[in-house]
Amino acid sequence: MSIMYGKVLFALAAVLLVTLPCVAAQERDFSGAWLLDRTAGNYRDLSSPAESLNLTQTETRIESLAGNARWVIPINGKELKSKIGDETWNTMTKWEGAALLVNALVTGPRDYTVMDYWRLSPDRSTLTINRQVMRGTAQSEGTLVYRRPGAAPPAPAVKETPTVSETRPAPSPSPLVRRPEPSPAPSATKEYVVPAGTHILLSLINSVNTKHSREGDRVYLQTAFPVTIDGRTVIPKGSNVTGIVSNSKRPGRVAGKGELYIRFEDLTLPNGVTRDFRARIGTTDSANGEVDRKEGTIRSDGNKGGDARTVATGAGIGATIGGVAGRSAGTAGIGGAAGAAAGLASVLMKRGPDASLAKGTQVEMILDRDLIYRADELR
Repeated sequence: MSIMYGKVLFALAAVLLVTLPCVAAQERDFSGAWLLDRTAGNYRDLSSPAESLNLTQTETRIESLAGNARWVIPINGKELKSKIGDETWNTMTKWEGAALLVNALVTGPRDYTVMDYWRLSPDRSTLTINRQVMRGTAQSEGTLVYRRPGAAPPAPAVKETPTVSETRPAPSPSPLVRRPEPSPAPSATKEYVVPAGTHILLSLINSVNTKHSREGDRVYLQTAFPVTIDGRTVIPKGSNVTGIVSNSKRPGRVAGKGELYIRFEDLTLPNGVTRDFRARIGTTDSANGEVDRKEGTIRSDGNKGGDARTVATGAGIGATIGGVAGRSAGTAGIGGAAGAAAGLASVLMKRGPDASLAKGTQVEMILDRDLIYRADELR
């Protein structure tokens, strides 16, 4: 009997091992045609959404077709560029259970950021997209609801018919009986807002540079000074900040600067409360890089005049050596030219200085959007 019982348990476990991954995959599958339900969404001040979406999903990406616009969304943790009209969309995603967090940095005539939160209904007939758009310090948000063709919206709740006793008016209170005072409504939990534009001082935990760092490498930092709002410490010193290298370009030969761009992703307080956020680097005390405050890009120091002098000096030394060798052989002109070319070639093989941030470097981060914390999250 025990052997039979064990076989049954083994069969059930095998079925679960096969079916559970399939169920999880279905919960994360947004494929198919979707039609906008204008009665269910709340667009607020968002631009007019697409009336329909056609989504094709593979293991690594989602292709979204809305009319002639094609947006490729990576779902493998890597950044991907898409060209939509005259705009370039740099998109990254993050799974939160069965929901998909989509972040896109858009560059074009006007730069802005799009943050989406996609999730399916339990029956997979409804796709809800919560969207935030940041243009500078202006923020707009709304909810888009799409349904599969033929899927009916959920029926409204039916209110039961009141009984006779419920429809009969209540008797007037006796003038001798004092009605009790209503209990005060519970006060809403206080919120603390760290506004966009706030400067936060960070200290780098690991080093990063254009010579060794590549796109996708993680960057780890900690807050070096607390942030206080209304007399309350909201972001304590020692809070962890995580970023990612989204662009790393080595300097060219003779001329050109190294470029390093770090995109910040999340901030975790010492008590474990985490926020996804967007920010850029404002300043740094590194001696091996200057910051473009508008773009947040770190560039290595350029020295075009020094490079030119180095080339000329190298070429001159090569010409002198070649001339001496040429006179010994009776071909001074040819030797001098060959020596100059050799001197120039030796200089051209060298790159300029790399942009780098050493461990312990102080970095000033500027928030691009508000960070909001409830009072009960700051305990």
